[in-house]
Amino acid sequence: MQVLDLALRSGAQAIHPGYGFLSENSTFAAAAAQSDLNFIGPPPSAILAMGSKQHSKVIMEGASVPCTPGYHGSDQDANRLLHEAVNTVGFPILIKASMGGGGKGMRTVWTERDFLPALESARSEAASAFGDTDVILEKYLVDPRHIEVQIMADSHGNAVYLHERDCSLQRRHQKIIEEAPASDLSPEMRRDLGEKAVMAARAVDYVNAGTVEFLLDTQSTEGAFYFCEMNTRLQVEHPVTESVTGQDLVEWQLRIAAGEVLPITDQDSIPCVGHSFEARIYAENPTNNFLPATGNVWHHRPPTRANVDENEGAGVGIRVDTAIKTGQDISVHYDPMISKLIVHGKDRAMALAKLIKSLKRYQLAGVPSNIDFLINCAEHPAFSKMGGINTGFLEHHADDVQVVPYGENSKNMDICDALASLALSLIIENKAGAPQQLAADPWSNSSGSWRVGGPEGRHRRNLIIGLDEVIDRTVVCLSNRDGSFEMRSNDGGMISLFGDLKSNGRMKVFIDETKHSEYHIVAKEDLNEGTIAIKGWIIHDSIGNAPFAWSSVFSHPLPFSSSGAKRGGDERINALTGSQIKAPMPGKITRITAEEGEEVSANQIVIVMEAMKMEHSIEAPRSGRIVELNVAVGDIVSDGQSLAIIKDTCEETNAA
Repeated sequence: MQVLDLALRSGAQAIHPGYGFLSENSTFAAAAAQSDLNFIGPPPSAILAMGSKQHSKVIMEGASVPCTPGYHGSDQDANRLLHEAVNTVGFPILIKASMGGGGKGMRTVWTERDFLPALESARSEAASAFGDTDVILEKYLVDPRHIEVQIMADSHGNAVYLHERDCSLQRRHQKIIEEAPASDLSPEMRRDLGEKAVMAARAVDYVNAGTVEFLLDTQSTEGAFYFCEMNTRLQVEHPVTESVTGQDLVEWQLRIAAGEVLPITDQDSIPCVGHSFEARIYAENPTNNFLPATGNVWHHRPPTRANVDENEGAGVGIRVDTAIKTGQDISVHYDPMISKLIVHGKDRAMALAKLIKSLKRYQLAGVPSNIDFLINCAEHPAFSKMGGINTGFLEHHADDVQVVPYGENSKNMDICDALASLALSLIIENKAGAPQQLAADPWSNSSGSWRVGGPEGRHRRNLIIGLDEVIDRTVVCLSNRDGSFEMRSNDGGMISLFGDLKSNGRMKVFIDETKHSEYHIVAKEDLNEGTIAIKGWIIHDSIGNAPFAWSSVFSHPLPFSSSGAKRGGDERINALTGSQIKAPMPGKITRITAEEGEEVSANQIVIVMEAMKMEHSIEAPRSGRIVELNVAVGDIVSDGQSLAIIKDTCEETNAA
């Protein structure tokens, strides 16, 4: 393997596999040992035992660790699985890939009719991610809590648990916000969970760091919980455990791998101080079904203690784990996670307030992100309640936490348009980077692009603003002699602005001569076909008694003439060329469910593609016949590439 070859050539003595798929690969762990490299993780036998959900369930039942009712047999015939689902487990049911994790190869099925299609989809995704199509079936618990326990074990027979984490806030079985410790659990339940986790580890002679995941049945009056799976690696969310325990888990891993005894062997001596949250920042679009995004990161400035809470020392209580820097690209070949934001406070309320404030201070531009969605979740009343979160949170509160698209929020839209227009105007008039003052002298650099002839002679620009081809608004920008601007929208609204755009992107703004706010502007200029297209993000940079925090992309194609920019029509629905099915991102075609010439209905799945480690189903935009199918299984496609074209009968008749 290339990784092992590089390790050997570098003279390394050990190799840490991180917390990706490689960390749970027993073949890789064994190959490292055979190459005289110390694998910083559990032995291959433990990875193999816990890597299969089928095998691990058998082991856990033998170790008296409670397991979720279900089927985890070796007979993987589709009809046998359907029989077990109907007659043994009962619906709703959860299909889970036997290997791997991260929500891949997992499907919730509510009816018998949907079982076989869901099984096929789960197996396809599992085969792509883990190279294995085996699945297990579990009774789907309604709104359980996802509680996991961090364990550590050494080669001297010592094993302890470092308390638990609540990872119940999930979307598509992937964690969004995690916290430690879990709120609203009794000391007795905490101890029971921890002891069961250690029992699970001892059952497979576990060594090093691992996480035992449980589902807490919220419908049970006895507080029943069940073994879900064991992740034989360091978890993405391990920093929240480090925050409350004050322990460096990677250091523990290194010491264990070196043959040392656990730094703390007495269970009652494991500290747990305060509360911690972790939020996962992803490159994805919450307004478009959370579609993962690729592209260049123009600007990345995570929050620090210095700009979140000036009363406490910088670098205390806030941690950001990331490898993304300004100017780098988000690639289709990897998971779309940008960073992990971790905060710590003396109690849950303080930690949650710090999380929300930090999210509002997070500056990211160039790719869409889930930051606004995370803010909506963290600010929801149910989230602030102790023990108020379960895995059904997003299902029950979807309308409350959804991110409103740019064009559907008139308040944000009007202010965003005005601010974007102001920033663009300052850039075009070469005023960015210099302090501006209201000017009476017509020859002052602060004076606007005024013209002889009074108000009617002022310089006028038509600025086209929008997120994409679908959402366009025209803003008429008038430059005043005193250096201020008037922005008039196409619906008749008018906002007067005066601003200062510094070289670091910070812009102080007077709105309608009374309001004063601070924003951070990130702009990128692109010359193309006689226009200046400036795209950028506006990030509210002032949190007061009435916080107004949002980020929004703006783009201004600005023609050198004053007639307005030309924009293309919506190519997705065109009566002459048919409806194109386009790739939402770069990826690989894994399945095609219809043939050229076949009739399809609206919203029918036509093509399945894999991108950023997930399967994405692409639906027909309307009913009709597929007149062109431009791809085959295995093809690598680019973002926006035409995959198929659909026409309805009327179009074909008219064409004839």
